[in-house]
Amino acid sequence: MKLSAFAKINLDLRILGRREDGYHEVRTILQTIDWADEIQIEPADRFEFIEHGVSAGDNNLVVRAARAFESLTGQPVHARIELFKNVPSGAGLGGGSADAAVTMLGLQRLYGKSVAQPELLHALTQLGSDVPFFAFGGKALGTGRGNEIALIEDEDDYALVVVVPDIAISTREAYSWLTDPDKTNTINRFCAQQVSGSAEGPGNDFESVVNPRHPLLSEIKNELLRSGARRAALSGSGSAIFGIFGSTEDAARALPRLSLMGAVRVAKPLSRPEYLRRIWGVAKW
Repeated sequence: MKLSAFAKINLDLRILGRREDGYHEVRTILQTIDWADEIQIEPADRFEFIEHGVSAGDNNLVVRAARAFESLTGQPVHARIELFKNVPSGAGLGGGSADAAVTMLGLQRLYGKSVAQPELLHALTQLGSDVPFFAFGGKALGTGRGNEIALIEDEDDYALVVVVPDIAISTREAYSWLTDPDKTNTINRFCAQQVSGSAEGPGNDFESVVNPRHPLLSEIKNELLRSGARRAALSGSGSAIFGIFGSTEDAARALPRLSLMGAVRVAKPLSRPEYLRRIWGVAKW
């Protein structure tokens, strides 16, 4: 079984405040794109996990998803799972979360164990706030911790340029920058003013605190706009920056100017039916 675990971008991301459980309340628009890790699963005498391009060991979300599947179904996972990592880690593209969700879906099919959607989504939430989104794909609204998913009508008539600079940003640290030290439940004035988007349209509240600490990100965003992007923004807490273009040809013309700023890729948004079909060749699960 060969599976594709597609990345996402955040078309809009608002951090609304700190929750009593320690997480943050968010409102975000998520969109899957055609940039994917590859996962291969085959029956074996015991569980075996091999990773190519990453090194997280037993803490890898694929391993955690396999263990969650065992707890959920009572079915021991005797399989060899290989992860071929193509989507950069820690870039705000959701690669690890996609790996976890697709592994869970693949194991259901391998063992013929269909898990009811509420139980499945709860298990995926335990693996990460944005993991449930990857059970659906396409375009969706994420609320709560980002784990409460409401599907939105797909739009895929545009192209993307995604730039991933050589900058590591800890999501936990990025969230800490949003909070006044003496007011642990209050988002600071930068977010209160919604510097990155405001009433003019969608944006990303993390830009107000991440970009000043990493000026290259603002340079990339400005270069995307100069290259013809109709808008550009940080994805997640970064460090990936995406620009939205009218066509693949327009996007491709921007590559030479951006190639010195990081790893650059032209991508397309994936509609929900296309996403589900391309995971494993069918349009439903």
